[in-house]
Amino acid sequence: MGQVRRAVALVGVVVTLAVASAGSASAQQASGLTLETSATKVSLGEEVTLSGALTPVAQGREIEIRDETDDVVATASTDATGAYAVTFAPERTLTLRAVWQTTESEPVTVRVAAAVTLRMSTVRLFDSVKARGSVEPAVPGTSVQVELLRAGRRVDTTTTHVGNGGGFRATFRVMSPGRYRARATVADETLARGSAVTRSEVTPLPALRAGSASAFVRLLEERLAELHYRIVGIDRRYDVRTADAVVAFRKVQGMARTFTVDGAVWRALADPRVPRPRLDARGFHIEVDQTRQVLYTVEDRAVTNVIHISTGAGGATHDGSFQVYRKLAGFSPNHLYYPSYFDGLRAIHGWTEVPTYPASHGCVRVPYWHAQWIFGLANVGTRIAIYHS
Repeated sequence: MGQVRRAVALVGVVVTLAVASAGSASAQQASGLTLETSATKVSLGEEVTLSGALTPVAQGREIEIRDETDDVVATASTDATGAYAVTFAPERTLTLRAVWQTTESEPVTVRVAAAVTLRMSTVRLFDSVKARGSVEPAVPGTSVQVELLRAGRRVDTTTTHVGNGGGFRATFRVMSPGRYRARATVADETLARGSAVTRSEVTPLPALRAGSASAFVRLLEERLAELHYRIVGIDRRYDVRTADAVVAFRKVQGMARTFTVDGAVWRALADPRVPRPRLDARGFHIEVDQTRQVLYTVEDRAVTNVIHISTGAGGATHDGSFQVYRKLAGFSPNHLYYPSYFDGLRAIHGWTEVPTYPASHGCVRVPYWHAQWIFGLANVGTRIAIYHS
């Protein structure tokens, strides 16, 4: 009986030692592993530091950093405090976790944004501005949203695509004076939103006059033609034709009747008063606004041309509805150039001097360079409406 008791006691000792041994082995296993990131979003090519600690403290343990597909993207060893750190540059958005043996940390996500560069050409009113840039990684076909900003507000936007070399481009037209920037934004399934913004530029509003020669003259002439102020030979030279179109525009806008351009003219060109015909009639006719001292050609209720004129002083040009009843190619006996008669001896004709105010004996004077053109339009029977607005 005593031998049985000693055997049972011996078994108890063995069991106790086994449990103690198991507890000791368990104590050597990690009870915790952490993972932190120095940044949750970086641009492609930028580095991020991953760090954490293993508990209980154990030095020299190799920690693996794994992504969502369980691939190892980096490794680090713990120091004497159980801490570790590793720096690497992710090439796409990753969800990461730290792993040591069977112990894992909570996951962290590092979002990687496309690296975008952008530059913008010179900004000029009524001109095209080009935004050019590049994207890394260069994945052809990737969509790029490009915006034109004025005073920080979006005024235009377009979507373009990355080319084979990683480049992209977009073109906008600048229609209002102000301070402009371009902004490009890229995002796809593997990359977070990346963007770039250019430095700001202000649209110049240069003073122009007869003799000026620059790209701004061409932009001025193109805008005047776009608004139906008749001008021919669009180029970089500010000549008499440019000046006549400018003064016609100034008249319609109610501005000082001069032949020059200043900042106020540029701003008015961006937001102009649009002339409307007096007559609501189909087909072609001509209108003469004696108040503004301009002539309109009208086609199907729309003003198609505006030109600078001078009518009769002291009411010598009568208001009313008339028709062209006689025409004369070349000079008349009293030196009217290509006259189209509509009221007795009153005619629309070219003349050497066309001031900004009523100055004729009753005719409608037009600058010489308009004379043959209006003569060709004013067929016999063409209706002419003359009025004060």
